[in-house]
Amino acid sequence: MSSEFLETTIDKFMLRVKRGLRYSEDHIWIQKENQHCSLGLTDYAQRRSGDLVFIEFPVSGGRVKAGDPVALYETIKAALEAKAPFDCGVEELNRVLEGRPELINEEPYGAGWIARVKPVDPESVDSLLSPEQYFELMKEEATQS
Repeated sequence: MSSEFLETTIDKFMLRVKRGLRYSEDHIWIQKENQHCSLGLTDYAQRRSGDLVFIEFPVSGGRVKAGDPVALYETIKAALEAKAPFDCGVEELNRVLEGRPELINEEPYGAGWIARVKPVDPESVDSLLSPEQYFELMKEEATQS
């Protein structure tokens, strides 16, 4: 087991949760970087959804409320939303994904990041799920599907 990740195998899939991040129940990872945060889809979310074929950003900047979409994406299975885990200002979007949405499947915790945001309340990040809490949530969901 890698020390950088919590890992488990369910069915034929190796599922990984990166340590040192925070997580939403909507399967978004959050990496706090001073007063800013990077957001992306978790490994579980991208595996469950299937291969990404399209992504668009409904906002190009400005304020987003918790639960509002930061990105809309389509997979071979469905059209989905990546939702803001807290009220925030959108500072940067990963426009590379518009031409290469598959980066989310290839590197969900790296080059596949979706947005960089500034939380309205920086402490809201700390109230999100720890890697261990998200790992348990993910395992429970994965075994029920």
